[in-house]
Amino acid sequence: MAIRLLPFRDYDEHDVVNIYKSAGALSEFIDLSDGSKRSTAQGDAGVFVKVKAGTLNAAGTDWDPVDVQSNPTSLLGKTDYPHVGRNTYPQASLSVTGVEATTDPCIGVTLRQTVARDENGENLLYNPIKKDELYGVLPGEAVPVLSKGMVTLVAEAFEGTPSVGDALVPSAGGLASGVAYGSVKLGENTIGTVLAKGVRDDSINNGTNVFGNSGLMTGQAYYIVKLDCA
Repeated sequence: MAIRLLPFRDYDEHDVVNIYKSAGALSEFIDLSDGSKRSTAQGDAGVFVKVKAGTLNAAGTDWDPVDVQSNPTSLLGKTDYPHVGRNTYPQASLSVTGVEATTDPCIGVTLRQTVARDENGENLLYNPIKKDELYGVLPGEAVPVLSKGMVTLVAEAFEGTPSVGDALVPSAGGLASGVAYGSVKLGENTIGTVLAKGVRDDSINNGTNVFGNSGLMTGQAYYIVKLDCA
C-alpha cells in the first residue's frame, strides 16, 4: 500500500519538515503502472525516516539547498543537446531514508508518497494536478515529514501488531514497532505512543455495503498514534 496513512489526523504545520527528498534511485519509488512498484519501502507515505544526507555544500553540489546538476534523466529526458538551452530538474540536496534499527534517530513519518508514474505509465512530471490528487511528490522533490502530532496508520506501517498504550520505536524497513513502556531497552528511541486501534469495517448486511458492493477495506487493522520524535 503506497499510502499507509488514513485521513484522520491532527497536527501543527510547524511540526512538518519540508527540506528533505526521499533518497534512492528512481526504481525505488512508486510506479502505479508496475504491479511490483505500487508500494515500496522508500516511496510510500507513512514511512518512518531518518536523515541520510544532511550536509549542505556537499562535494559536487554547488546549489544550496537546491541541486540542479543531477537530473533523473528517465523523467526529464535528454538534457544535453548541443546549441540549445539547458534543461534542469531542481532537487532537494538533503535526503531521508527509512529507519532500520530501534536506536535510529527517527525524525518523523512521511506524509506523501514519492511517485514517478500513474497507473497508465504517464510521467507525473507533466501532470502536476494528478500528482496532487495522488497525494504525491516527484522523485527529488521535498517530501513533508511530520515530527509531532496525531496520525492514523494502517497495519503495513508497523512491524508486528502494537497494543494500545505501547511505546513506538523504529524498526527495519521504515516501520515502527510497539513495545510496552516497561520493556523499552536502554538506547531504544521512543518516537510515540499507540492511542487506539481498530479494524476497518466498510460492510453491512452480510458482507455488502449500502451500495451493494463488497467492503474492500473490511478486516484491515489501523492505529491512532501520538507521534513525538525528538
